[in-house]
Formats: sequence, C-alpha cells, structure tokens
Amino acid sequence: MKQSVLFILLSFSYAGLVSPTDQAMLHYTHILFEWEQIPETNYYEIEIAEDSEFSNSIFNTTDNTLCFIEENIIEWSHSYFWRVRSISDAGIAGDWSSPFIFTTSEKISSSTSTIINELEVQTGVTIFGAFFNYFSAVIDQTGREIWNSGPEDFVYYNSNNTGNVFGCYLSPGAENNLPGKEISFSGETVWEEPNEDFLHHDLLRLPNGNYLGIIETSSLGPIPIGEWTSLFQGLGFQANGVTIEFPWVGDKLVEWDKDTKEIVWSWNIFDHFSMSDFDQFGGTWNEAYFSLHYDWTHVNAMTFDEAESALYISTRHLSRITKIDYPSGNIIWNLGHQMASGDVELGNDIGFSFQHSLQILENGNILTFDNGNLSSEFRNTAQPISRAIEISTDGSAASLAWSYELPSDLFGFASGNAQKLANGNVLITTVGGGGRSLEVNQNGNVVWEGLYNLSLPDGAVYRANRIPGIHPGAYSVMINNFMESDGDQGVYLSSSNPEISFTIHNEGGFPLKFSAHITDSQGWFNNDTIGFEISPSGSEVISFEGNITASNDSNPVELTVIPIDHKEKSKVVSVVGYTTPLELDEELSIKTFTLFKPFPNPFNPKTMIHYSLVNDQKCLIQVYDIHGKLVQTLLNKTQPAGAHKIAWVANQQPSGLYFIKMTTESSTKNQKIMLLK
Repeated sequence: MKQSVLFILLSFSYAGLVSPTDQAMLHYTHILFEWEQIPETNYYEIEIAEDSEFSNSIFNTTDNTLCFIEENIIEWSHSYFWRVRSISDAGIAGDWSSPFIFTTSEKISSSTSTIINELEVQTGVTIFGAFFNYFSAVIDQTGREIWNSGPEDFVYYNSNNTGNVFGCYLSPGAENNLPGKEISFSGETVWEEPNEDFLHHDLLRLPNGNYLGIIETSSLGPIPIGEWTSLFQGLGFQANGVTIEFPWVGDKLVEWDKDTKEIVWSWNIFDHFSMSDFDQFGGTWNEAYFSLHYDWTHVNAMTFDEAESALYISTRHLSRITKIDYPSGNIIWNLGHQMASGDVELGNDIGFSFQHSLQILENGNILTFDNGNLSSEFRNTAQPISRAIEISTDGSAASLAWSYELPSDLFGFASGNAQKLANGNVLITTVGGGGRSLEVNQNGNVVWEGLYNLSLPDGAVYRANRIPGIHPGAYSVMINNFMESDGDQGVYLSSSNPEISFTIHNEGGFPLKFSAHITDSQGWFNNDTIGFEISPSGSEVISFEGNITASNDSNPVELTVIPIDHKEKSKVVSVVGYTTPLELDEELSIKTFTLFKPFPNPFNPKTMIHYSLVNDQKCLIQVYDIHGKLVQTLLNKTQPAGAHKIAWVANQQPSGLYFIKMTTESSTKNQKIMLLK
C-alpha cells in the first residue's frame, strides 16, 4: 500500500557531536555535551574517557534529549575524549560516534568554602569578580572552582535572572581601560559598549534590549571650606567655597541602542544634584588634593524596576540612594544621609554610608551593602562596621526592615554587595578578611561561607552572586516522530494532517523565553512564528500545521529557534521536504490490524492512540513502563472493523518512557511514547 506523505530529510544522518568541539580548550569543568539526533532512538549513551580507545572510561550515562551537563568528574588541566551512540526503540545499540577531545585550562582562584548548615544553603553556584587581579570565577558549594574568565582580564559586575553576565575587562592600552561588556560562560562576547567614555562599576540590559551604563562626567566647581582649605590655598586656589575653579568628577547614566550603540537616553548628576552636597567626613577632599580633581558622587550601582519604570542608583560619596523616573529623569526621592541642600527626604536616621550594590526585592524593599566607612560618625559605632541592610519605604518614609552586621575584622571599606536569595537567605560579600561571602539566614545565622583568599592591595573581591549554573542558554531541539525508512530519515505526515512538531527541552537552571520561526520555499507553513517560555528543566512541544499538495519538487524547510535572552545560542534545523509515495514498512502493512504512532508524542498529560482493524476481533490495549510493569489497561473487548482511537491520560504517572502494547488473537504490536511533565 502507498500513501502521500510529507518527508523531512535531516541535514545529518548520524550522531554528529556538537559541543564541546574537537580540540576545544575550556575554561570550565561543568561541561555541556551536545549531539545530533538519530531516528527511532529511545535514548543516547554518553561515554567519557582519558584515552582515545576508551580503555579508561571514567564516566558513562544515558539521556533521552540531545544535551547533558556533567558537573562532577571533570578536572582542571586535563584532556578528555567523549563519544555518543544511540539505543533504538528495540534496545539495539548503534555505532559509537567518532570521539572528540577537549582540554580544560588551569584554575585561577584559590577559593575555599565552609558549609555550616547544608540543609539551609541555597542551591546553585557562586560567581565573583576580583579587582585588581582582574579575573572572575565561579565556585560550587564546596569551594571548587568550576569556571573562570581564562586569559581575558574580565571582572564580573552582575548577572540577571535570565543568566546574562556583565562586567568589564582590562584594556591597558586604551584611554578608557575598563570597557564594559556582556559575555556568555562559553566565552562569546554578546555585546560591548562603544568605549567613548569611561564606564565604571555597572552595566545592565534594559527590558527594551538596550544597555545602561555609568560613565564619568565632569564640571568645574568650588572648593568648599573645610579642614582641607589651607592645603588647596597652598596650591594657589582661592578655596573659599564660592569661586568656580576646581574640576569635580560626577557620573552620567547613559542608554545605548543595542544595535547602533548610539546614546538614546542620558541622565547627568550635575543636572539633578546640588553641589552644596558633598562628603565632609570620608576624606574625599583630602584625596582631591593629591589627584587634583574631586571624586564627587562615585555612583557605584544601579538597577531598573520594570514594574514602576524606575531606576535606582547608589551614590557612594553622598551616602545616598536615589529613585529616578524613567524616561522623564525626574527624581522621585532621595534616601540616606541629609546634606546642606535638604534634598534627602527619606531614611536620614538609617545611617548607611559609602554603600555598594542595589537589589529591589519582590516586596518593594531595597537591599544594599552598607560599607559603613562613616558608621562611627553616622551610627556612633566604636569602629567602622559593614552590614547588609534591607530598607522598607513607601515613598514618604523609610525604615530598616532587616540587617546583619559583619564582625569588625570583615569590615569592607570598598566594593562588596548583598543579594537576597530565593530561599530568603542573604549572600553578603566583603573585601574584608581576604574577600569572602557569607550566606546568612533571616535569623542572622551563617549557613555557608566562601573565602576567596585575595590579599589587599593586590586583590579585592568586587561582587559575588549565587546563580543556578553556568549554562543558562542550554536547550535541545528534538524532531518528534523522527524515523528511518529504506535508508531515508525523516518525519512522515499525511497530506490531510500535515503537522510537524518539535520538542524543546530547557536543559539549564534558568527560565528561557523563545521565538520559533519555520520557513520553506513553497509556503507550506506560511512562515509561521510562535513564542513560548520554558521553566528550568522543563520542555515544550511546538507544532506547525501546513497546507501541502502532492509534488515531486523538493522543498527546503528551516526551523529557527531563538532564546530571546541568549540570542548567541540560536539554533537552525535545516531540512528538505517533499511529498512522495513511499512504501509502507512491512511492519505497518495492514494484515489484521495496524497500531499507529500515538500523537502527540512526547505528550503531557494526554495522547491519542489510533489503530485500524481489518475485521471484527478482540483487542487488548495496555500501557507498560520502561521496566515492563503494567501501568494501565485501556481496552479489553471485541471491536468492529475500521479505524478507532483511544486516549491515555497520564495525570498520575511520572515523566518517562512508556510502551503501548496492542494484542489480538493473531499478533502483538508495540509503540513507544514519552511523557514529559
């Protein structure tokens, strides 16, 4: 029997290895393995060895997608061989792929950690950046380094909830020697700022896709009267608090167009803050005497609240946090230490000083790291004390909602940050004690401590954050019902129901938003585009219904899958489609009955099982799990000749592989199905 079908011919015919590429040098030990799909495969077997003959196999596992992340056995400064083979629906192993070799570089940090209460530690890994060693690294809970910035002198600034990584790198020959950029953990530069001005401290991506940074700007101003007056007068300045004669360095927020890198929005400190406000106690005017410019504001952190369309900035040398309306640029409020202008309306009694980092919490509170350089002056402490503080504000008043004071030997005079974690704990990072991070629960108990072993003045941890992992854009695209017939590989669809479907698996720990676009030269699928989101470790079945007429012409088809926040990880599946009368396999030829492939497959939680009978006969349809255990009997009675269907709803069953078994008096047939929740 012949029928007209849509045939999708894949651009590969074996399990080609994708990543790590052959001869790759990797700066991480949590390895993402990727390979190509093989038709009629139940699952894949992955093997890793330290020799090309695999006589010293150190790892073997199976996976039913096209990606696998290995996190335990890879060491630094080693070379490894890896290969993959398929295991068919019938349990038959295919040939091993030709092996690839990859090498890991040297680790570059000296980090250690102490787990105090393992049950209370937030899962994930910790990324940190170090000034002035100019490197970044990621450690796991045990303090083991699992990623580093390699030969590039990259210093980590921040990351967002989609896994983007922002920072700067040392460029000694450039006028502005710390250009900011976004990178991937696999080493790609995703975006880099134009470096026409000196960017410092922070860089982030706005919801509109543009980038926001902090750059230096300057203007002449007076030298205010203070204990430093005679020093400046000795240099020939009037230093009378009135004469405009001395360069003040401030800050400017700039938004760059993501494509053209043109500045499309800016906000200048000099347009919004009064020069009557300045640091009186922190020694910044004494530093100005030596540098011959005054580091007035020193904005060191910013964050954007999409819900309120508002920016928050931390101004270190004014001990001030400011909320700014975007895009009008109007100041909504200033919070912190009151100064001569009287412009600071909120939180004058909280007493934070020279603070670093900002996080807006789900409850609207503000979390920051109070370096506490002026805690003796503002809070009457016997010595400078650093702390993490959560501030509650309704716009008319502000109060301290939570705080944790570091011991005096961990005082951090600069840098550092605080991060509220998903489990409610706070990760506090300080340059004190050689640079370290403390994970503290809401009761003030330390449950984990990471020590970076950086000694001042040669090294200082800048910031650290807990993240789910180092593969935020990891996903695989599987073609559903991918089969092989007479040496041809493809997806077979009837012209009356020309729907092609794919399953996208999110292999990482971050949520992923996707756009998927299908095109073909003959217009079968109308260049359809769909959008969807997949939670960490989840999956999604996407389908495209075509309008196909019989034709002997080949038809190139492409599916483009774009992770919105990781466009550098986009995938294109190229196929060739055509309608051709194909001989049905003998197994599928109708003698007494036919059990067709269930659809959808994979499914969640319902799939339809279609079958056809030549004559009236008794039918038994059962579902078995991968271990051969009977899960459910769907049908056990005599059925009339003709086409039939029955549903299986697997609400109560776990994800995994199952088998549909259909038995009559004369024969038994099976079909494999995959439940993905």
